[in-house]
Amino acid sequence: MELYLDAACQCDLGRSRKHNEDNFFFDGRCLPEENSGLRHPVLLRTALQKELCVAVFDGIGGTSNGESAAFAAADCVKSEMRRLEDFVVPEKRFLRDLCARANAAVVARARELKTAYMGTTMAALYFAGDNVYVCNLGDSRAYRLRDGEFLQLSHDHVELGRETEGKPALTQYLGIDAEEFLVEPYIAKGELKAGDQYLLCSDGLTDMLTNAEIDGLMEHIADTAACVQALVDAALKKGGRDNVTVILCRISDKP
Repeated sequence: MELYLDAACQCDLGRSRKHNEDNFFFDGRCLPEENSGLRHPVLLRTALQKELCVAVFDGIGGTSNGESAAFAAADCVKSEMRRLEDFVVPEKRFLRDLCARANAAVVARARELKTAYMGTTMAALYFAGDNVYVCNLGDSRAYRLRDGEFLQLSHDHVELGRETEGKPALTQYLGIDAEEFLVEPYIAKGELKAGDQYLLCSDGLTDMLTNAEIDGLMEHIADTAACVQALVDAALKKGGRDNVTVILCRISDKP
């Protein structure tokens, strides 16, 4: 059975930040290194006939070049997806290689900027055939809504009991020097089903809204673009303390 994707992406500066340290990879594109988010949601509607990836990145550090880290990772994913046009790579190997290369890209950018600490989270969905792979590093999240059940698919790489800027410190992210620490992404495989909804988001959404609030908007707003905008608007209404990036993917068996 052929499956179809109806997806939308929105990225907002928030109400408190002067810089956007979020980025994304969506429909083969990402934001430039210096940006203020999107004015309107961008859309993607396509048959799932070949490998397709979408991802969210959240730069770490507040003032430590977070936007540069997120851009370096997003731009690397863009290059790696082009590589799939020439090579057939097993899905989990591709995702591990993708994380390793994105990590190296962030480390290289940090050296260019002469900064000792620069990093970004990543949460990605990789669609391949009838399956979807979740891949994440850090605390940006992936969720699935299926038959009324709202489930977190990603794994939060956080160290409880040790906080940075009031939040638990991250134990995994992109931007780790390979000689000092091993980058180990969380990867999980699932089977696609018509009616599924998949959500990627930075913590600018999950710090403002509860899972029940996110679930409620996804269940009751049928238009995908309107839904991502409503999610961002709800986070802003609650305070919008951080940049907010949301990608919503809906699966159908009808074009």
